Amino acid sequence: MTNQPVTMQGSCIAVTGAWGNLGTKLLQHLSASGCAHLLGIDAQQVPDGLLEKLHSAAVEAGHPPPIIEAIRGDLTDWQDHRWRDGLARADGVVHFAAQNPFPEASWDDACASIDMNLHVGEAALASGTTRLVFASSNHVMGRYRTAGLGPGELTPDLMPGVGTIWQAGMTQMDSTVYAMAKIAGERICHGVAARSEGRLSCVCIRIGWCQPGQNHPSTLNASGTPTQASVAAEDEESAATGRWFRGMWLSNRDFCQLHELALVTPRGAWPSDCLLVNGVSGNRDSVWSLESARRWLRYEPVDDVEASSSSISR
Repeated sequence: MTNQPVTMQGSCIAVTGAWGNLGTKLLQHLSASGCAHLLGIDAQQVPDGLLEKLHSAAVEAGHPPPIIEAIRGDLTDWQDHRWRDGLARADGVVHFAAQNPFPEASWDDACASIDMNLHVGEAALASGTTRLVFASSNHVMGRYRTAGLGPGELTPDLMPGVGTIWQAGMTQMDSTVYAMAKIAGERICHGVAARSEGRLSCVCIRIGWCQPGQNHPSTLNASGTPTQASVAAEDEESAATGRWFRGMWLSNRDFCQLHELALVTPRGAWPSDCLLVNGVSGNRDSVWSLESARRWLRYEPVDDVEASSSSISR
């Protein structure tokens, strides 16, 4: 069986972690882009009014309201057929779900997230899914924060540097445990793509910093996470940390563009059945390379963290 591309109008697309920050943003974008059939998979109940908002996004963009199925399921439980039956009907899957989506994740959180990654990968392999997009993280390369790299030198093919260590005010932060689940997810994607013998292709996106809500650059700071209080750059170390996190900003519309491209771009001449790219906006002087995303997905970011116009928040 050969890999068939996912399309917006003709495919069923499943999103795990559907009611979280990233899942909600992508579902709204897919609705407005004319996607005909969406599966939202989450351990929580769908928030009040969200399905109506997704239908409205489609209608306002001139498309018929999509079929939207809200599936409540536990991705850590392989025997939970609610989510497995949903994924079995999906042409494309975007996997955002994690036990704890923040860098303070514990080992219990990370182990549960690894189970989720494995189960989603195995379910995609066993079904008719042709494209699996995995939300990896900048924290897989966090050890490069102090490596002194120049603009564009942090490429996806560098050896992983798992876990970021930084000071957020009075709190010492270490995302190594959180990042372990993300690097494990990348390896699972490589494995299931290889085992599919050409039917399933995967895209792993090392997502930068895409804040909840409007996600404006003015609210970025050296804390590195929305779970910590805003940190002012009071010394060179905190200023350097702030530059590191600003350099990985991913605007809402660049986030949506990149994930849509990851779903629909044909496999073509990719270097392997599992593509690994960085997910940041076109931030001037950022160390994060976008060469692979541009070359293989035709990603063209429209935003730059240094831009201050409110028009980039949407």
